[in-house]
Amino acid sequence: MRECIRLQKASGMTVADFAKACGFSRDYWYKHANLSRPLNIGDLERISQVTGISPGDIVMNSQRHAVEATERKAQAGGYGLAAYREDGKQEAINGEAGPDYDEPA
Repeated sequence: MRECIRLQKASGMTVADFAKACGFSRDYWYKHANLSRPLNIGDLERISQVTGISPGDIVMNSQRHAVEATERKAQAGGYGLAAYREDGKQEAINGEAGPDYDEPA
């Protein structure tokens, strides 16, 4: 659905105009846009007719954009366990804090 929202914005149409052009009510479009309802093939076909992009290309572009976003987040260091981002945790992970097991007690 994020790809369909991107297509709506790229079309230059307002949400209301885009939904109407696709044959959707605003409520129907918003329920999809906030991910509370899944798109079906018929929805993709309607969006395809309005945008001129095939349903298959919409799906493939959606996947490509999702992968690109994930790669950007990974490169920016956006992934990791939240507990390891707390102050002092990285030192513990690196062995700088806590007992030193290779020395006698």
